[in-house]
Amino acid sequence: MFQNTIKGLEKIFRTNSYERMIILVTGYTGTLKSTFTYTLMSKYLENNPKKIGLYATIEESKESLLRNLKSMGVKPNERIFIADYNRTREMYREESENTDFLELTEKLIMSTKEERGEAFTVFALDSLNALYTLTKMDNDYLIRKRIYYFFKMLRDNDLTSFILKEMPRETSYLLKEDENFLADGVIELGIRRTLEGKKRYIEVIKMRQNQHSMKQYIIDIDKDGLAIVGPSVDDMGL
Repeated sequence: MFQNTIKGLEKIFRTNSYERMIILVTGYTGTLKSTFTYTLMSKYLENNPKKIGLYATIEESKESLLRNLKSMGVKPNERIFIADYNRTREMYREESENTDFLELTEKLIMSTKEERGEAFTVFALDSLNALYTLTKMDNDYLIRKRIYYFFKMLRDNDLTSFILKEMPRETSYLLKEDENFLADGVIELGIRRTLEGKKRYIEVIKMRQNQHSMKQYIIDIDKDGLAIVGPSVDDMGL
């Protein structure tokens, strides 16, 4: 998953342990969270032709997601099934206010697992923020409890899971990090000023069971889509 997938990702990871892991992909708008996650899944499935993946998009429609991916040079993969929550909300507009979308997501995963069995190995949720908005949870304790059991369900079904999480631009804004502690890995995508101007970057904050660099690596877009080209030129190795 971390090697032989996205070009240059092996510069960050020296090991390749990923099975049954929950990985948060965090960043604010425009940092390529969806593109990175879909590309990683697609490249993994190219290397594993008997496997399939499920990408649940809550904020974007399937058509919008595919258009955005195409603009980045990312081709659709027929073995990534896209679950479009926008269509679900339109179909059940009258009942949507009472729909538990976390429970709906769990049922979607379980039904896919029942249908595809061991072939279903990788899942993405885009995004956790949108899921919170659509799921009624009365207090912080209930949120933590339900997310704990949701993550447990993903692991119990032998899934490598990518959970996208939108972060605010304002550093003074405090955001709960309960999911960061529950997750096995946290990948941060962002935009920073470098000696070469503004650049998108990737930084692995943590990844259990793996040896990885702590530097920020620059993400570029070439004719084949995403590529990780190397550490920022002003990265001092901290």
